[in-house]
Amino acid sequence: MDSNPTLMKTIRVILENGDRLTEDAQSLWEMERFPSAFALCILAQEEYAKAFLLHFIYVEAIPWNADVQRVLNDHATKQLVAMIMDFLNPEVEDFAAWLDARSESGNSIPRYVADALNIIRHERVPRQGQWAWRAEEDPPCDSVARRVADGHIDRQKQSALYVRLNDNFQVVGNPASVSGESAEAELEKTNRLGRLLARYDNSLQPLKSVEYEKIFFIFRVLFGLSTIEEYNNNWWAWNDKF
Repeated sequence: MDSNPTLMKTIRVILENGDRLTEDAQSLWEMERFPSAFALCILAQEEYAKAFLLHFIYVEAIPWNADVQRVLNDHATKQLVAMIMDFLNPEVEDFAAWLDARSESGNSIPRYVADALNIIRHERVPRQGQWAWRAEEDPPCDSVARRVADGHIDRQKQSALYVRLNDNFQVVGNPASVSGESAEAELEKTNRLGRLLARYDNSLQPLKSVEYEKIFFIFRVLFGLSTIEEYNNNWWAWNDKF
């Protein structure tokens, strides 16, 4: 889709806004304004996830339609995408060793990532229930993916911004409870997500890995842009069929 310079320009603008939010979060963390720093980190992650969704549209893994356009403004969808991004660029001391370990495991996609992909495709695009992709005999949806889809991270973001009361006027949620350690951990994660789409060569392409290739093809299969047979014909699918 090199013929769509507008889309590439838009991705850059979104990444720049994510960077701005991340820098503001860093400043607030240094000022020990931990709750606000935490909330800004989540907002920055959502911007980076929006850019990543648009990247998949750019590389023709996801079609551009009204439902996809809608989910660009859906917090839970972007938080699911951020979870997938975190898997692709994890917090590890030795990334090469992590890649070697993934290779030894067959580069399989973890259940929480697979279920996040299914939730995005079947429950968010279009807006449907679990019945759209799960049968009664299937195992339960991964709890991590389900919590994110049900708004757990968005509630964390809200709790970092607002005091919550119960029916007796008692405080049951206070942003002051957000610790410096939790804000710092979220800031580290945000910086990693912001680096996923390469900036140094202006390509905005993610690190090419087997995991990325699988997720690219899974999106294409889920959206009907590739067949299961085309997915299974890839060398990395020989021992890990769709």
